[in-house]
Amino acid sequence: MTDIVSFGPDKPPRRFPVAVAVVGVLALAVAFLFLNRDGGEQPAPVTLTPSSCTGVPARGAPAALTGASPVAIVIDGACAAGTGLERRDTTAAGGPWTVLVRRAGGSLGHDGAVVTYPVSGAASTRQMVVKALGAAHVRVRGDLPAADLRAIADRVRLSGGRPVVSPPPGLSVVASGTYRPASIHEVRYGSADLGEREALGGGLTFTGVAAAGGYEDHLYATGDLTSVFGGNAAIAWEPKPGLIAFIGYSGSERTEAADQALRRLAARARAINGDGWRAMTPVVAPQSNDIP
Repeated sequence: MTDIVSFGPDKPPRRFPVAVAVVGVLALAVAFLFLNRDGGEQPAPVTLTPSSCTGVPARGAPAALTGASPVAIVIDGACAAGTGLERRDTTAAGGPWTVLVRRAGGSLGHDGAVVTYPVSGAASTRQMVVKALGAAHVRVRGDLPAADLRAIADRVRLSGGRPVVSPPPGLSVVASGTYRPASIHEVRYGSADLGEREALGGGLTFTGVAAAGGYEDHLYATGDLTSVFGGNAAIAWEPKPGLIAFIGYSGSERTEAADQALRRLAARARAINGDGWRAMTPVVAPQSNDIP
């Protein structure tokens, strides 16, 4: 089961569990084909004309992408091709580094902690431990008990200026990487081209894939990612530990109908690999991928 986390102005994040039923070998074969639709023989794509662009039935769910390592996310059944945008941060490797630590069964923003180094000194709190390390400080932030956060902090060492964690019993390291994502791979559509103009307005709908370290730390700090993705609202999930995928829109005011539309689009989401991403000839935008 994968949690879809919903974010938008004036509403706290909510989680919508998406279950994928698995029935014997046949269902496993279908899942394999879904995760490998970028290569080999593929089913004919669903094509809609602008006059009939009112959405298509969901053929999958974000949970079906669990375990995949998508380079980008596209939405099936669009009336027009999406455009690729790579937000490239060439200085991300020079910034803080993160290590994601979790209990078994933990997920994005649940049952875990993010280790970040280096950070400035700050007072420890119930959900955050800050400890001097090397020439700076290390921060451990999460929803684990304070004793676990302290135990993780005590087990952080430096290797080449980056944090390495030997987690205490019951916890494991699931990913590590830069705090700011070195690149964010977005695909942009007109909301009308996705058949969702009525719910989302006449603006843009965007998908994105990026390293999750800084996003998860921000989620633990604030309980919200609204200001991070931009637009009116977004939903996010974790295709694999250390990677975040999201779908958002910029158009009409956020409503329950807009939330439902984003979930419908998430059910039409499909992972593409590096070849598929390059085939989109994405525009590269050099920038700093800051996380507020």
